[in-house]
Amino acid sequence: EEIYKRLTFRNLKIKPYNMLQMLELTEQRCIRFSENSKLNYGEETHINPLLWQIGHVVFFYSNLVLRNLNGCINIEEIEDYSKYVEFYDSYLTPLENRNGKYLLDYKTVIELYKKIILYLKEFILYKSYLTTPESYLILLGILHNEMHNEAFIFTKINLNKSNEYLSYEYSSPDTILINNIDFVTYQGGYFTQGSHNSDKKLIFDNELPSFSQFIKSFMVSKFCITESQFLEFILNNGYNEEKYWSLNGYKYIKKNKIEMPLYWVKRNDSYFKELDNHLYSVNTNLPIINISWYEAQAYCKWAGYRLPTESEWECVATYYGKFKYPWGDKMEPSYCNLNYTINGPLEINDVKLKIEKTYTGVKQLIGNVWEWCEDSIYPYDGFTIDPVYREMSYPFFGFKKICRGGCFAVPDYLINSRYRNAQMPDCRIQFIGFRVCKNINLKKIRENRRDKINKIIEI
Repeated sequence: EEIYKRLTFRNLKIKPYNMLQMLELTEQRCIRFSENSKLNYGEETHINPLLWQIGHVVFFYSNLVLRNLNGCINIEEIEDYSKYVEFYDSYLTPLENRNGKYLLDYKTVIELYKKIILYLKEFILYKSYLTTPESYLILLGILHNEMHNEAFIFTKINLNKSNEYLSYEYSSPDTILINNIDFVTYQGGYFTQGSHNSDKKLIFDNELPSFSQFIKSFMVSKFCITESQFLEFILNNGYNEEKYWSLNGYKYIKKNKIEMPLYWVKRNDSYFKELDNHLYSVNTNLPIINISWYEAQAYCKWAGYRLPTESEWECVATYYGKFKYPWGDKMEPSYCNLNYTINGPLEINDVKLKIEKTYTGVKQLIGNVWEWCEDSIYPYDGFTIDPVYREMSYPFFGFKKICRGGCFAVPDYLINSRYRNAQMPDCRIQFIGFRVCKNINLKKIRENRRDKINKIIEI
């Protein structure tokens, strides 16, 4: 009753037909990307075993969605699965314990998954409309499911070094590489950061409440940093120069013998990405991905720039807080690389996207690749924990680093310019890149203006 009471204040009502469409899309992706999951661990840290992950999705639906939906059947009503709830809870069972007698085989767990989706479909089909709490609960399950659909992809790539789900579109030999970093200037001032309870979308607790935020004038790169641009950092001995690295970052790369982005290799003094035993050129205009926050920060120091703050990023992506997306309030999939449709990142200047239709002048803020920000994730003032997904945010405050904007392996019904993702600073398995910022020297600008005025007076 308390959950329904608190959720009623959200402005979220989704038509049953639209909810069914999202649920079926998510189900298809989940089955496709999780197929043949086995109990195996990746070489990188923070990777859940694939077989445990699909069970986690099942019991998230069971424990947080079905259990709270009035009148919906739950698998625990048919058979006693209560003993699995704790095991598949990522906040109760640490990574090293996600094995053992409670680990269900893939055939069993995928059948449970299909049953749960069927229960949800039947619940939706009997409704002429969905209330706000019902819309919230079902959509919460769908969006959590989609977070793990992305995780299935990058986990399998890490485990198998497989290019199964990616089809990079590389530069042709005559493509001109983008070496210069173009910047767009943003004037300082106040803007509204965060989401509003009145927004017609599922709002996670870390997005609330909205507030007035002041930012100083700054310049932000028009595009994300490319592979070829990051390669220059490597060729200039960036990984071995301690002066570019934070204390924790330098200890991390030396302890783990990291000398280049994940999946990159050096062959005969040249660098490549290696997947499926095939070498791919990194002299491309593709955005750099599979790098940690530490590596992004080190590049910035080497190049004389910095990472954007979270507030700066949101200010740009919402055009000073005015819109939900860089181009307006309506999701336009043709403007961004989302929905797994292209199976990989696009080059930063790719003409397939109608990216010129943004208010910001800054491109590919939504989709393509996630983008690291400078900040750790913290609650906004007035933070209230979600009544259902209670561990969405608070266990990670102060530890994880903000990343924004989504990537190609994210659905358009999850992402928007106020969505806050966060990962540990040493995370390299996700499709995260970055763009750069620099401060505006207002004193120098004033001096230049004064000089120009004096020259005019002299003339």
